[in-house]
Amino acid sequence: MGAKAKSNEEELLAAPDGGWGYVIVGATVVIFGVTAIPVVAFGLIYGEFLRSLGDETTGTTISNGVFTTVYSFTGLLANGLLNIFSYRQVGFMGSIFHLIGAVGLIFSRNMFHLIVSFGIIQGIGFGLLMPASLSAFNSFFDRKMAVMMSICQALTIAFNMVAPQLAAWSMSSVGFTVTLIGLAAMSSLTFPACATLLPVKPYLKTVAIVKSTDVESGPEIKHQVEPLVRASQRSLHSVGYHHRPRKSVISLGDQMASVTTINQFHQEEDVDFWTSLVKSMDMSLLKNSKYLNVSIGLGLAYTSDMAFISILPLMLGNLGFQSQEIATMMGVFFASDLVSRCLLTIVTSLMKLRSRLLILVTCALIVIARTALVSNDTYMWKMVVLGILGFLRCFIQTPLPLVFSEEYQDQFATAYSLFMAVNGVVSLVYGPLMSYVKALTQSDVMVCHVLTLAYIICVVSWTCELTFCKKNGKDKEVK
Repeated sequence: MGAKAKSNEEELLAAPDGGWGYVIVGATVVIFGVTAIPVVAFGLIYGEFLRSLGDETTGTTISNGVFTTVYSFTGLLANGLLNIFSYRQVGFMGSIFHLIGAVGLIFSRNMFHLIVSFGIIQGIGFGLLMPASLSAFNSFFDRKMAVMMSICQALTIAFNMVAPQLAAWSMSSVGFTVTLIGLAAMSSLTFPACATLLPVKPYLKTVAIVKSTDVESGPEIKHQVEPLVRASQRSLHSVGYHHRPRKSVISLGDQMASVTTINQFHQEEDVDFWTSLVKSMDMSLLKNSKYLNVSIGLGLAYTSDMAFISILPLMLGNLGFQSQEIATMMGVFFASDLVSRCLLTIVTSLMKLRSRLLILVTCALIVIARTALVSNDTYMWKMVVLGILGFLRCFIQTPLPLVFSEEYQDQFATAYSLFMAVNGVVSLVYGPLMSYVKALTQSDVMVCHVLTLAYIICVVSWTCELTFCKKNGKDKEVK
């Protein structure tokens, strides 16, 4: 008697991987592009204002340090808010804060106003806008996630290339106050962008799963009509509409976020704000010496990178370079960053790289390049070395979130959330340290060396740990 086969079809829900998702891609680029200008072009915009207050380096380092700290901690709270409110509502909250900060900067007359308006208020705004937009992005894409994220990264970095030129032109053409009014007007663009952050539920695709069972042979054979359906998605007919929360770490340009699609789907049980926050802040990892070494090292590398970008225009200005020359050098820096991101995408598609070792080697190379940067003050030398530094920074920023997915695969969302808190603390400590060094030495070169020291600490501590662990591993094998 021949084999008897039964076949039936299940319908499962899947991310749309397109459609309205492309609108959200555009909105994400707008949000990150608009909010990047005050950070990327900080020195060009506020340099003269801070010099008039007496110390541009102190103002820049403290303002940016507070900004990084505030947005890091706000990003943690935002994941809890996304369990209560929609992407759009959390995005609107961020837009309101960011616009209030931008308007406040127009009327800033001293350091305190600058720190409050930029560091605190806009830090809160960015800390809400980033997870809201990236969480919406995360929910609309699955199979095409890597491609669309690469496009977003390229467009964001391209905008970073243009921002210094735009800031230099605006400052020379219309002046400080009108430039700040223009930034406030651009900040308002986040409102229409956030209005597009719709829930994914109405856009989910229904995907057919064909199951056939061979009665004689016994085992069940399943054929998936479309490969993008996740194991966590269940049959519409058997349990109704259902989707489990999907968490991931997303990197866009210089900023990363641990994001989730949790609030956009019907849940088996409701997860409130505090429950979500407690789960994401499992403090037991902080007892792990390896985790602390990894997190502090990455926090130092990230803080040094962001602080370097903020003070670089000021350092170049103090050397006598004109605004247009500084803008050109910054443009070369970000253009090299874009090239290296494209190259890294190609390389990682051909071979597997261990993210932590890639960052370790890059940190060592940056130490050499930063030292070379301050050894010669000619225009062409600065241009070439900044091109090298821009090329290298991609190998810090892009693989940074992947370190936690590789080292703490089962706990990566928690590990990354805790890293954001560690990074905030590192940034808060390092800002005043740079200000103290500048006040003590009155030297931009020494401030640059302090930033380079952050990479040296990372290289030394990681090398010692990896060497020790490797040695111990060999000893255990011998035993």
